Amino acid sequence: MTKDYELVGGKYTVRDVVPCYDVDSTLRIRPVAFMNIAQEMATRAAEPFGFGYDDLIKKDMAWVLSRMHFRFVDVPRWKEELVISTWHKGIVGPFFIRDFSVCGADGSTKVLGTSSWVVLDIKKRSMVRIADFVDMIPEDSACHEDALEKPAAKVMMPRTAQPRLAQSVKLGYSDIDLNAHTNNARYIHYATECFTCDEMCEMSVADVMITFNHETYAGEILDIYMVDTETDGLVDASGKPIVRSSIIEGKVGDQQVFCAKLMFVERR
Repeated sequence: MTKDYELVGGKYTVRDVVPCYDVDSTLRIRPVAFMNIAQEMATRAAEPFGFGYDDLIKKDMAWVLSRMHFRFVDVPRWKEELVISTWHKGIVGPFFIRDFSVCGADGSTKVLGTSSWVVLDIKKRSMVRIADFVDMIPEDSACHEDALEKPAAKVMMPRTAQPRLAQSVKLGYSDIDLNAHTNNARYIHYATECFTCDEMCEMSVADVMITFNHETYAGEILDIYMVDTETDGLVDASGKPIVRSSIIEGKVGDQQVFCAKLMFVERR
C-alpha cells in the first residue's frame, strides 16, 4: 500500500492498485484482502491525530476490532486502481466507530464498510474504559458521514441451528499479529475456507459480517462450524437476489471465538 495519503475533513485517503496476491483465480479481490486493507488503513489513519499504535502502546494499550460489516458493491479486480478512504465517527455506546469506502479511479463505488473497536490493556488483557482514553481522540478528528448507515451488528449462531464441523485448525506463526494474538483477518480467511474453491469462484461475496468475541493464541485448536441459513427474499444493495447465506462460528473448546455471516450473489 502506498505511503502517500490525503487527509481532508477527517477522511484519510490513499490510492493503490490491486496486486496479484490479493485476488483469486477469477482475478477478483478476496474478502480477506479487504480485511487486511481495512486493518492497515485503520492503523495508519489514527496516527496523524495522535491515537495510533505508537501512541497507545506507550500506555500499554492497543486497538482491538470487535465487529466488522463490509459490502462488495462491485468486486475490485487485479490491476484496478483504487481510492481507499477511512474515517472515524466517534463513540457509539461501548464502541469507537470507523467506516471505510473503496472506489474505482472513476469514482464508482467498490466496497463499503463499518467497524466497531475497543481498546485493550495489553498487560491485563482486559478492555479499557472509554473514559480512560477518550481524551486522546481530538474532537475535530471525526467525520460523521456514513459508509453503511448502521454500526456493525452482532452476529450469532441461531439457537435452533445444527452446524456441522467444517474444519479444525491449529493456530501458528502465520496467524499471530503484533499484539501476540490471532489477527482478525485470519478468521475471515478460515471462514471462506469452509467453502470449496469452486463455490467461492462460482459466486460473488456480497456481504460479510463478523463479530470477534475472544482472543486466540498460537498452538490452540480452532474448530470451525458452519450452517446455511434461509435466503428467501434477501437481496444485496443493488437488489440482486442472495443465492446463499451461511453462518460460520469458530470455537476453542466450548468458547466462541468469532461468528461470521457471509452472503453471496450469482457471480458478477
